[in-house]
Amino acid sequence: MRGRFLVVALAIIAAPGSAHAGRTFYGWLYGTEVMPERGAELMTWVSEENRKSAEDNGSETNWWVGPLIGVTDQLELALPIEIAWSASDVPGSARTSLDKYGIEARYRLVTQDPVDAPAFVPLIRVAVKRLVTERDTARPEADLVGSYQTGRVHALVDLGMIGEINSNDHHFEFHPGAGVSIEAVGDLRLGAEVYAELTLDSNGKSWAIVGPNLSWSHGRTWISAAFGIGIYQIKDAPKVQWGIAF
Repeated sequence: MRGRFLVVALAIIAAPGSAHAGRTFYGWLYGTEVMPERGAELMTWVSEENRKSAEDNGSETNWWVGPLIGVTDQLELALPIEIAWSASDVPGSARTSLDKYGIEARYRLVTQDPVDAPAFVPLIRVAVKRLVTERDTARPEADLVGSYQTGRVHALVDLGMIGEINSNDHHFEFHPGAGVSIEAVGDLRLGAEVYAELTLDSNGKSWAIVGPNLSWSHGRTWISAAFGIGIYQIKDAPKVQWGIAF
């Protein structure tokens, strides 16, 4: 009997852990979970930005895909590739291209241990990407993310910045967002979020959305989504993210 117990216990310890209830519970906001040390995950997202500004009704669809690698229990690296489609009312403006690639690091400032992890979790994200169609332009990105869990309720604030810099010009944007996610049934969560992309110069177009979100997990697979309804200079902006842990 004791021998069987030891076999079962060792099997449980050796078996790889299942995915959490969602690497992020939100559509447009980064989460505060990271991969465990030596863990790996394939993650992807697809987003749409429909009818931005009244000038040309520009729209975009973006596809992000890349592996996530757990360097330590608090630090993970991502190696993303991004493909973009864009179009406007201007004839001949539609195009699809390999848009960006790069590297990003996400560092969780507190432990993920389920016993010792605090209710408030801060995370720092930094990234550097190359714009494929603008050969001399670099795109630095940074986010300061904080989440708070109490019972079934999870709340999060994400304050992001991006820049596009070359020898002749530069462009900066502030990307603030906040959301709440509530455990509904099992691993299904429902909530809402607000998100904006605000240009800090005359080279871009600002917009803002608010809308419902949901997330769900099943074993090593998770999915989250949000449907952003435009409240400033955009019609709508849905986004879906999912991942498979290995």
